[in-house]
Amino acid sequence: MWRVIVGSLLAAIVSIGPAWAIPTNVSFAGALDCSGPCVAGTTLTVGRSVPGDADGAVFEDHYSFSLTGPVDMAGKGFAIDVISGFNVEDLAFALFGPGMTNLGSFAVPNGDGGVFQVPLSFASLATGAYTLLVSGIIPTGLDGGLYLFDADLTQTAVSQVPLPPAILMFLSALVGMFSLTSMRKRSPSA
Repeated sequence: MWRVIVGSLLAAIVSIGPAWAIPTNVSFAGALDCSGPCVAGTTLTVGRSVPGDADGAVFEDHYSFSLTGPVDMAGKGFAIDVISGFNVEDLAFALFGPGMTNLGSFAVPNGDGGVFQVPLSFASLATGAYTLLVSGIIPTGLDGGLYLFDADLTQTAVSQVPLPPAILMFLSALVGMFSLTSMRKRSPSA
């Protein structure tokens, strides 16, 4: 009885084996460079041709960069699927700030035969070290995939702070005190 069960399980595993294969990990780590220091007026750009594999491939690419002043970041992440034999599925971009704080992530729509993109926007990024994580899957049987990231760094908008009501109350109290002082000087002493 046990021999029949074990034999059946082994036969099932052997026949399904390739479907259980773990995809090849083709992750990459590098640095993003600005055209000069990473301040307002510069652009962060990166692109990579990710290799494929007969069993598929997964990747989590880490790019580090440092900002030297407070900026806003706005741009786009692209999946390039117009090249025959190339495709990226489940492409996502995530930004981590100082202390590896997750600042947000953006997923690019899946497709075939086109350029698919997602807008990226991060406001008021402070000075410090950042990491851009790009992840995705190259489906089984494809030669690879191609993605691009392009973001402009702009000056952080400074909003005006309204005058708090407490300051207005303080000013009215000062006016009241000066009024009382001047009234005491005018009144005769008893």
